[in-house]
Amino acid sequence: MPKWPSVASTFLLAGLSTGAAQQPCARCHASEVTAFENSPMGRSISPPTVFTEGRIVHKLSGSTLTVSKDGPVLEHSLDRHGVTTKYPVAYSVGAGIVGYSYIVRLGQYLYQSPISYYTQTKGWDLTPGYETDPNLDFTHQISSGCLFCHTGSVNLVKGTVNRFSDPPFTSISCERCHGPSAAHLSNPVPGSIVNPAKLTAARRDSVCEQCHLEGDARILNPGRDWWDFQSGQATESVFATYLKTSDPDHLRAVSQSELLARSQCATQSGGRLWCGTCHNPHGDPQNRAQEIQKVCLSCHAAIFKAGAHQPAEECTSCHMPRLRPTNVAHSAVTDHSIPRVPHQSRTAEGPELKAWREPPDPVLARRDLGLAYFDLATASRAAPDLQHAYQLLSQLPSSARQNDPPVEAGLASILLAQDQVKLAVQLFRNAVIQQPSDARYAYCLGAALERAGDFREAVNQLRRSIALDPSQPDAYLELAQFYKKTGHEAESLDALRDYQRFRSVN
Repeated sequence: MPKWPSVASTFLLAGLSTGAAQQPCARCHASEVTAFENSPMGRSISPPTVFTEGRIVHKLSGSTLTVSKDGPVLEHSLDRHGVTTKYPVAYSVGAGIVGYSYIVRLGQYLYQSPISYYTQTKGWDLTPGYETDPNLDFTHQISSGCLFCHTGSVNLVKGTVNRFSDPPFTSISCERCHGPSAAHLSNPVPGSIVNPAKLTAARRDSVCEQCHLEGDARILNPGRDWWDFQSGQATESVFATYLKTSDPDHLRAVSQSELLARSQCATQSGGRLWCGTCHNPHGDPQNRAQEIQKVCLSCHAAIFKAGAHQPAEECTSCHMPRLRPTNVAHSAVTDHSIPRVPHQSRTAEGPELKAWREPPDPVLARRDLGLAYFDLATASRAAPDLQHAYQLLSQLPSSARQNDPPVEAGLASILLAQDQVKLAVQLFRNAVIQQPSDARYAYCLGAALERAGDFREAVNQLRRSIALDPSQPDAYLELAQFYKKTGHEAESLDALRDYQRFRSVN
């Protein structure tokens, strides 16, 4: 689905609801539930916990960010050119191992704060993704997909991107790894609920990969939502994950599954070594290093007996060292590639995107790969990625293209960039007809119509986009720029005031 490709450049702390499956599970599995709730996964989202004050200067945008405390409330503020915006923090995201990012709330709309706390430096800095923003503000929307790995369920208002009913989400529950619990609760016998360890390798690994395989792009299959995935399925039945491994020095913060699969330990185990071999989601032992060594010695005990390796109290400091990811500052992640020689270089595999596991249908595989290249091109503006995207999407069967709004909108965005405005308008219009409640498609159609010289209809679509989703600034900015360009200064100012009014009222 296309991003917002801009042509123009009352605090409510809802209670954080525990997942519905958690409490009934505790009747029979009290120790496992308690241990899980205290684990990093069980603490992946919460009310704010860090209340130290801080100050960040963002030179690119000329902004100063401040962290302060007002009684029991953590506040994040931004000052630029003498204008200050301040928001109470509603939620912290993360378990604090690397740090915390934060969610602010404007009425029913959720946004990511540009301020994050980093545990290893015990200090505040910019949230990943905000560093190069020349117009820094609290504008990064929190979507259902953003919450997929940190919550158990979401209450997204239908047809919106970041508008949520109360409570906006629940915390992760047992069902995240064990699937729906209803059948097991009515008949609590083995086999009536998912046991990840007893699944086939792809479905077993998918339980962990749903959150621990970030990739360079993730693409939903047609008509699917992130929350359609349930443990017991293979992820590619709902979405496909793509990795671009041409740069051996590029290390994503969420790369555990990718690195483990690349390790000699995993490849030579015949599929027996998986995340659950070393990680117990119900709580890790106190002496983690010794437990990991036991796993290592189950295969490698002979090297000590033969004198091929010096005695060691633990294995991870040499063979699973901490590495600096390239996409998250002030952090380090464990190298799950388990190198034999510490810190040896990783091998590049080629410049193209590769699916972690291919979707089952060849046409679907081509479609998802094309959209993955489109997502990369949208973020990087790389011409080769855009060319790959166009080749793959334009060669899909007409029946597949015409009934798939993300494909039509993706092709329209590429054609618009190539000045094929008339065809771009037609494809954006098709996407709008098929998904009339999608504000992004209305915005894109409005921008394309403006390029085509159909100013009246362009204004109608931009205003319709604002009506569908008043939280997204791009439609207001596009409208304001259009009015200014055509000499309607008063209307241009009104469009900007409308956005400021939304921000202040909510």
